[in-house]
Amino acid sequence: MVSKTQIDVIQSGMSRIVLDSSFIVMVLAALCSHHTISEWMMVHFPVLNALLTTIGMVVIYYACMRGMKRLSHPLSWLWWAVIGLNILGFVLSCLGDKLHAVNAGTATLLPIVYLPLGVLIYVWYRGRLGSVGLWMVIRILVVNLVPVLFYMSGFLETDWGFWMMEVITIGVDLWYAWTLRRVLE
Repeated sequence: MVSKTQIDVIQSGMSRIVLDSSFIVMVLAALCSHHTISEWMMVHFPVLNALLTTIGMVVIYYACMRGMKRLSHPLSWLWWAVIGLNILGFVLSCLGDKLHAVNAGTATLLPIVYLPLGVLIYVWYRGRLGSVGLWMVIRILVVNLVPVLFYMSGFLETDWGFWMMEVITIGVDLWYAWTLRRVLE
């Protein structure tokens, strides 16, 4: 059996205002992922939408990577991969529909990096950091699979099903942001 290290707080070396601001941006991004807001923003403010969905997460991930550098399993290369894919997604979103297929390909790569990172964090660490790993896995599975399951089951054809999908995905995003924020100092 793998011995887990109890980690409840990691020291990122970043200021509280930067961490709290990034958390607030992650919360706003989750709330703005509601389909009507998201569609409107993509039409009228695509760069702002891309910034909103990227900047908070990238800063929080960078803080996690910095905080984990002193741990026995820092996973820096996986953190860099997640950060890089998020930044690539931002750039491709800003360039518009011309590169939609490439952006979809980038989005497809995210689970390939998020899943091992989340699983390894969960396997090696207990406490709040272990929760980050667990919720990283849950989040990437929920935001990728719940819409597919709701579509395949026909639930998306109903207002009830559509709203239920939105509540589930946004709720998981909000809890994930909170899980990340509370492990960082």
